[in-house]
Amino acid sequence: MKLFMRFCLVLVFVCLGAFSNVSLAQEKFPAKPVEIIIPWAAGGATDVLFRAVSTVFPKYANNQQLIVKNIPGGGAAIGYTEALKAKGDGYTVVATATPMITKIHMSNVKFSAISFAPVLMIADNACFLMVHNDSPYKDLKDYIADAQKRTGQINMGNAGSGGGYHLASLAFQSFAKIKLNHIPFEGGGPSITALMGKHVDSIIVSAPEGVPQVLAGQLKILGIFGEERLEKFPKVPTAKEQGSVFNISMWRGVHAPKDTPPAIIHQLHDIFKNSLDDPAFKKRCEELGVQIKYMNAENYGKFMLAEDARYQQLIMSEKLGERYK
Repeated sequence: MKLFMRFCLVLVFVCLGAFSNVSLAQEKFPAKPVEIIIPWAAGGATDVLFRAVSTVFPKYANNQQLIVKNIPGGGAAIGYTEALKAKGDGYTVVATATPMITKIHMSNVKFSAISFAPVLMIADNACFLMVHNDSPYKDLKDYIADAQKRTGQINMGNAGSGGGYHLASLAFQSFAKIKLNHIPFEGGGPSITALMGKHVDSIIVSAPEGVPQVLAGQLKILGIFGEERLEKFPKVPTAKEQGSVFNISMWRGVHAPKDTPPAIIHQLHDIFKNSLDDPAFKKRCEELGVQIKYMNAENYGKFMLAEDARYQQLIMSEKLGERYK
């Protein structure tokens, strides 16, 4: 009997030690930098946003850095395909955004809306149509009127064929009953550079893209595709105020490899959520004109599925892209 009791005590201590080690391992996560894959070029909205997150990330991640890795090309397909190969250990995550969903249904790609595990949503921003400050267009009415006269002659840059901004442009031209000449680039940043150089006539983007250039008087916004004016540009009217009831936005968040353990997903969520709540990050978002919008992993996953169904229906009904031909 005594021997049995001793055996039980030893077993208890062993178990307690095991639980302690697991707890310690969890407390130390992350023990090295976390890499986030951005499937677009540097300088675009998603890139700028996560670089802002990276400035406060170490405060809540054991002083470990968030390393931004840009993998542009293929309308985000190259970056997401690369993310599929990542280990589910919590040290590689991927930025997800509206263009991911549109690309899925515009092209034949290897990933889907459920290829990755949701962590959280961090932002949702209304799109807007921009032109060079020297452009003759004063507002959306001028732009649409000229596009109706010069069918297919106005160049509209986008962040990649089949991406969110490309689809936003297609949806806008369908709404306005115009035909534009769509020019793809490898991200929002390069499309802004093209507009600055007057290589394209217009682009549709969302904050923080273009915000510094508008503030500097180099570019101008013709209309906001949201319900309200932007706090950063209170004098710029919405499309609705100009007689065009057309809304479209870009959301952004974080996903991890599909096989990432739930405990690690939870820890990643908490680190990113604390980063979003950080006063320095909030101040930076105000400067960039970014509207923070938080959703937890479960709700972000449900939201993604709803967006997936919505864009699939839109793309199929408009007979866009190559996937459903």
